[in-house]
Amino acid sequence: MRFVIDGYNLLFRTLDFRDQSLEKQREQVIPFLWDLFEGTTHHIDVVFDADPKNFFSINNHRDPPFHLLFSPPPLNADKFILEICHGARKKELTVVSSDKHLLASVKELSIPTLTVEDFLALFRLKKNKRMRADKPLISHSKEKIAKYIDIFEKRANDPKTFEDL
Repeated sequence: MRFVIDGYNLLFRTLDFRDQSLEKQREQVIPFLWDLFEGTTHHIDVVFDADPKNFFSINNHRDPPFHLLFSPPPLNADKFILEICHGARKKELTVVSSDKHLLASVKELSIPTLTVEDFLALFRLKKNKRMRADKPLISHSKEKIAKYIDIFEKRANDPKTFEDL
């Protein structure tokens, strides 16, 4: 599944960095997205209307689990997202935004949509499930493990322990 996300809509609707400059806000969204989408198999494009060379000061040499797209002039991000929708297969693409005008235009093209809030809730749920799957079913402290080993060794060395078996 491919998700195309309205970048500034995501930034302004979900992250509370209002006391910081726009440039700082954009830089803070990268670790947020990385954490959210790491391990996903979906194709995720985050669309901004900005000049990419003035966009981020973060240098990261790993392939991110998402792609940053910048609308080419004279298009803004909304128009660029609509251009992407025109060339996409309807069931393979979902547009993520809380911009009512953009969502209405996308729905006219019969492309599925999600609000930013619903999308984040969906991915947080998936991330939590992935994290739970990675955890062992039973976990004990080192002290408890040492206690169990001690009990086992005492019982193993006591011949009476196994007489009943």
